[in-house]
Amino acid sequence: MYHAPQYEMFSDLDSRNKDGELITNDEAIDILKEKFGFEPQILFDAINKADDNFNLKTKLNCGSGMARWGDVGEYIALQLMPKGVVYSRDKGQPTLFITDSNIQIIIMSGNAAVGNIDLPISSNCVKGIETKNKIDINKYRNINSSKLETWILYYPSRNHSLYEEDNPNLICELARPTSYEIKKSGKIFPTDHDCRLMFTSEGNVQSYVSEFADESVNEDSFEIGYKNASDDE
Repeated sequence: MYHAPQYEMFSDLDSRNKDGELITNDEAIDILKEKFGFEPQILFDAINKADDNFNLKTKLNCGSGMARWGDVGEYIALQLMPKGVVYSRDKGQPTLFITDSNIQIIIMSGNAAVGNIDLPISSNCVKGIETKNKIDINKYRNINSSKLETWILYYPSRNHSLYEEDNPNLICELARPTSYEIKKSGKIFPTDHDCRLMFTSEGNVQSYVSEFADESVNEDSFEIGYKNASDDE
């Protein structure tokens, strides 16, 4: 499916997607270990597993893209659950909860900006009501005194330029959105990320990070509406 570039849809994103302290690759990895409890290799292994399965499918398989998303989430969940991370689909959207750090993670393919600090990050395609509700937790966190943070794990879509190489240097990032662009359909694109922790399987990338939450809450602290099972995520 073709998706118009976010730069065409959101003409002002370049001025809205950076609001944090620049940090080095090693510092980003340290934050990942401390706040999220795992290392980047788990993410790269998940993407590799999804790509291996994707490569076995033909162009006749209309579910290949969604299967890749499911493979990424499944592998990460299987690796992190023994570490105490909670994996839940109670609200209709697969979500990882790291309760010790007040973080919930949702997973989606990103646009061409994945791993590039100079481009505005967003999802590769529109998202539904559960993504909107989770971003609202970040939008109003300071207003309602809640400290739970919603993060998005962005992995590169198969349309990303890195897949032009035979042995791509994988990239991914964990980013904290603080707003979204609403389309006429009512679906949204995540925007205004004040933290972007970027990781690459080879070499270094630069990240930026803002303040983290520091009070204990969990997924039961918020009323989040159920997602219609027919919505694409």
